[in-house]
Amino acid sequence: MSKVHRIHANYRDRLIEIIAELLRDPGPHSIRDKAERYGISQEKLRKDLNYLISKLNDMNQREYIIRRRGYYEGNFVRAVVNLSREVRLYLFLALQQLRPMLKGGGEKAYQALLNHVYSVLSEEDVRRLKDWSHFYFVSEYGYPLNRKHFYQSLQEVFDSIRLNRILRFHHNGKIKYFDPYAVYYAKHTFYLIGKTIMESDFSGNKLVHMRLDRIRHLERTIHPSPERGKKEEVWVYKQNHAQKYIERMLEAEQGQEKTDYVIRIYDRKAFERIREKQWHPKQEIHAIDEGGVAGEIIFPDTTSWLEVKKWILGWGSAVELMKPAEKRKEICEEIKMMYLKRYRGGI
Repeated sequence: MSKVHRIHANYRDRLIEIIAELLRDPGPHSIRDKAERYGISQEKLRKDLNYLISKLNDMNQREYIIRRRGYYEGNFVRAVVNLSREVRLYLFLALQQLRPMLKGGGEKAYQALLNHVYSVLSEEDVRRLKDWSHFYFVSEYGYPLNRKHFYQSLQEVFDSIRLNRILRFHHNGKIKYFDPYAVYYAKHTFYLIGKTIMESDFSGNKLVHMRLDRIRHLERTIHPSPERGKKEEVWVYKQNHAQKYIERMLEAEQGQEKTDYVIRIYDRKAFERIREKQWHPKQEIHAIDEGGVAGEIIFPDTTSWLEVKKWILGWGSAVELMKPAEKRKEICEEIKMMYLKRYRGGI
């Protein structure tokens, strides 16, 4: 006969009753009061709790029953998720990075999400995440002031893609119809990638992107996407084309002409900082260390000249655009105009 079968019937029934009560009412429950109710000593109730903890908590590595000095409580709901140290940290960072994005009308939704997360975590994990939040700050530099538009529109965008439907919205004072392909998050804002289409025949042009916070009165229409096939096939088609489109961008700018940009780096500290970061999906970085040159970075097959130009000017004299020649000439003209129009009087 097994150990479980040897347990006295009253003892077994009491254990079941303790668990059932904790499921109905997590507590906290006073050990003294409950011992009187079960007609046993406090020491015996403590042994019952220790037995349940060993069989439930220890074997499953979850904190189903929490025992404190003089009381105990149930944690069956919160003990649903058992996080590793790494996952706990990643969850904390994700929640904190999300908070600035939902400022305004989204704060209530964020708090509801936070409460739900706390409801499935152990008491210790909840305490740790709350403590950490006092010491972690997220820069809001560059976030658009109007952020409530993000979460008001994103659901319509995602559902339009999922259901293969056309979007209708106001942009630059005009009503536009748009076949959405994907959403791209860069520079602290969301960009909508897809095709602007003609209302008359719903035919699409080349892929374009636009800032979501500059779109007004966005709504999903009943019109199907011009892309034909099963929904899943259209999803794959749109995903692949959107990904190729994004790969040619630098941050969130996109042009039409694909170009390889070759940039020399002269300052060694600047080179070390540059090669520590991802600037382009297919970037190539090489150390050179000759003739005063520290290294070289190449942005291949890129259409984002405006972003490349800002990137080069942002590093000042530490970098030099080598190719293409016509863009190098434009950089020279830009520096000349900056001197003549803005800074000459200060020298």
